[in-house]
Amino acid sequence: MAKNKLKESLYTIFFMFSITFVFIFVLSFINFKTKEQIKLNEKLALRKAVLYAANVNISDPMKIEKYFNEKIEEKEGYFILNENSQKTYVFLTSGAGLWGEIDAVIGLKKDLKTLTGIDFIKQSETPGLGARISENWFKEQFRNMTGPFNTLIGEKEKPGKNEFSAITGATISSSAVKDIINKSLKEAKTIIK
Repeated sequence: MAKNKLKESLYTIFFMFSITFVFIFVLSFINFKTKEQIKLNEKLALRKAVLYAANVNISDPMKIEKYFNEKIEEKEGYFILNENSQKTYVFLTSGAGLWGEIDAVIGLKKDLKTLTGIDFIKQSETPGLGARISENWFKEQFRNMTGPFNTLIGEKEKPGKNEFSAITGATISSSAVKDIINKSLKEAKTIIK
């Protein structure tokens, strides 16, 4: 009886080890085969976010690549869009959210105060609450607004000078966006001038 229990235990351990090994091998193989595609997708997502923040609306990947190569100059930590003798600066920035880092892309006009747009590359905020920072209504409200921002107001209220509509129930995430934008405004003046 003790030998049967030992055999069953060894069989269970061997079976679990074998299954684990097979799954690890399969996942490693998939990761190896898709590594380059993942890098290309990340590059495309960044470029798309930069164009969105610069208020350029292109969704076709081939057109994004062409436009980016022709009109965008890449610097360390920021991008410059030169179009119609107008410069738009787009900065990569990040800040602390509720559950982790929020990586953002912020576009500024030549005056380095007026926003052309904002987009989020990575965020881990609460789904249905803080994660709503990625919704279009929230991002679109920043176009042509001038910072820095001091006050958060309710979603349905009309923002005045130096304030924007926060997400109801996500004060920490909304405040994090405010801090990220204000930090970018300060850093932009140092980087560009």
